[in-house]
Amino acid sequence: MNGRMVCSKRTRLMIALACFVVGAFWASQALAFDETTSTYTPGVGCANCHNPNGTTGTGTRVGPHSGYSATTSACECCHTVHDAPTANKLLPGETIKSTCFTCHDGTTTQGQGVYGAIAARGATVGAQHRIETTSVVPGGNAATGGSLAMAFSGPNQTLTCSDCHSPHGRNLVTPFLGERQRSYWFQRDYHGLLTVQVQSRLLKQRPGGVATAVAEYGSDWCLACHAGRASGLPATHNHPVESRLTTVNPANYRLAAIVASAGPTSQTTIGPMGINTKNPGYNLGYLWPYPRTGAQAGRYPICQQCHEDLRYVGELTTAGLPAQAMPSTATVTSPDGRTSTDNPRFQNFPHETLGYRMLVEATTTAYSDDLCLNCHPVLQLP
Repeated sequence: MNGRMVCSKRTRLMIALACFVVGAFWASQALAFDETTSTYTPGVGCANCHNPNGTTGTGTRVGPHSGYSATTSACECCHTVHDAPTANKLLPGETIKSTCFTCHDGTTTQGQGVYGAIAARGATVGAQHRIETTSVVPGGNAATGGSLAMAFSGPNQTLTCSDCHSPHGRNLVTPFLGERQRSYWFQRDYHGLLTVQVQSRLLKQRPGGVATAVAEYGSDWCLACHAGRASGLPATHNHPVESRLTTVNPANYRLAAIVASAGPTSQTTIGPMGINTKNPGYNLGYLWPYPRTGAQAGRYPICQQCHEDLRYVGELTTAGLPAQAMPSTATVTSPDGRTSTDNPRFQNFPHETLGYRMLVEATTTAYSDDLCLNCHPVLQLP
């Protein structure tokens, strides 16, 4: 009798401990985000932030980088209150970069991070934004067009992740349709292509801590640091780009001058640079037929119409006749460059790209006339 009683007490104790452990586990998940007050869709869980299948793309799926309230414990995801290795904002990593790489790891051989995917696939990086290694900005000097050192947030004032991205999801640019799809768990549409979403990419309105806020991702966002690359300066240093210095309402990444439809056309319009794979997508924003028509007439391109992930964008005829312009199909069937025939293969811009100087058409070491002839056909040249 006593044995049975002792056994049942032990059993009850074990069950109680098991329930406590399970309860604590699920409680920690529930505390991660307050699903009644955060920006997330009600009823979502961990998988909905880390799995593209969970949302439809409203610009608010930013994982633990937003949705803070008195009842959440999202801060704990990135900050270590009592045992941080350094005094750097109580981060669990030695630097901002190492903290970001806790989740966005670009160091593994799997190549599923914002950095490292190209090397992991056996390809060569053509250009990249170097993180926590330099403070010198190419074309940062508006007076000369040359390089300029800026005071960034990384060690020794070097450029780091939080100089471009807001880890807390505050003061972000307007969400835009991009073309990045890196998640291992991805969703294919009825064409067999990956879906893409309208998001802000956590891009700051003041990249590099500049004084003037930039609400839209486009030339002005790049020029916040690369000020010497702008048009409309007292001296011309570079190829003209459209910005607030050239027009009152400049084009941007979600409202750029593009070829109007997928196929031969004499019309251009204002549309998103990003790939809308549900239609299915084309590289509509990278060819400028000549003479210019529609929304391209009298306009300049934005920076991202020459600088993006490496791809084949199509060809103009020698005459550049607009009716002959045929943009090439944009095909993204797997994340992180797993499919070598995808166009573009990688979607890592502006972190790292295959192309020389992050140009859309180039080798890893140089570009050719083919890039220039996408907008300036031979018979148009003076």
